[in-house]
Amino acid sequence: MLAYDQYFVAISTTVVCIFGFAFNGFALFLLVRLPELKNSFGYMCTSHIFADLGLMCCFLFWGVPMTLTKSVLSASDLGKMVAGISILFWEVSIYSHVFVALNRFCAIYMPIRYTHIFTKSTTFTLIVVSWILAIAHVSPFIIPGCGIHYTTDSYLWLYDETACSQWIATWMDFYLSCFWIIIIAILDVLNLIRIVSMWRNLSTATVTGKRKHREIMFFAQAFCQNILFAICNFGFHWAGFWFSDPIAVFLVNTLFWGFIHAADGFILLAFNIGTHKRKVVANLNELFGGNARVASASHHSGILTPKKPSEPDTTTIAQISQYVK
Repeated sequence: MLAYDQYFVAISTTVVCIFGFAFNGFALFLLVRLPELKNSFGYMCTSHIFADLGLMCCFLFWGVPMTLTKSVLSASDLGKMVAGISILFWEVSIYSHVFVALNRFCAIYMPIRYTHIFTKSTTFTLIVVSWILAIAHVSPFIIPGCGIHYTTDSYLWLYDETACSQWIATWMDFYLSCFWIIIIAILDVLNLIRIVSMWRNLSTATVTGKRKHREIMFFAQAFCQNILFAICNFGFHWAGFWFSDPIAVFLVNTLFWGFIHAADGFILLAFNIGTHKRKVVANLNELFGGNARVASASHHSGILTPKKPSEPDTTTIAQISQYVK
């Protein structure tokens, strides 16, 4: 008979994964469909959305069955391979966010040179690099006695109690993730400083409230994603020291890890859907068999939300940010 904690862990993980598939799947749909997102920003987001979906698969199709069956497979070579792939998806997400932050930085500080720096070939090279670096992170797991697996007694993804595994957990996972999260934070703060500086230097007639709102949302997306990854990184490695209750440790360690990957798609939608509202509605109509003719016309005409007559057509931060949005 299944224990209460097994039901709780399995159901909560399943719910998070379902929402993760829904939000990331819809985000991926829009990234593929919207012409405005067929750029460096969109391509990099697509890469880390695939990583998010991959992690959802590991949690739902491996973690949940292992929780319900208490199978010894969880600690087998197959189990360690699945756990290693989960870490790979985490690392891909980290590097993707680093390159997206760099993309924003170049667009804001070097708008004229930006299109020459972030060409399509450069963008795809960075995407490939993010996956290669992630693979390099998990490659030591092929060494005997060096790995990670899902534990069916504590419902955590834990590194093996070996010198090799603990070194990877401490230096290659925790500290290196902290380093990249700090780099992302520095780039985002520099971007915010630049945006505020440009607001002050431009006339109030040039920088409208609508554009300020767009640029604030632009920064808020980056901040929310980075702060969630920072909390997750600390929770994954330190939850066992903060809490004694196994369910509390599970919530902070395992479930929150799944949650931030599920939330990645939600955050992308929440902070970008308003900018492309009309085309999003058109694509939804087409997807669910609504007014396909209207959807098609909107898609091919390139129409976005009409610009207000009072909004000046000048070069501002909003136009700079279009390179990354």
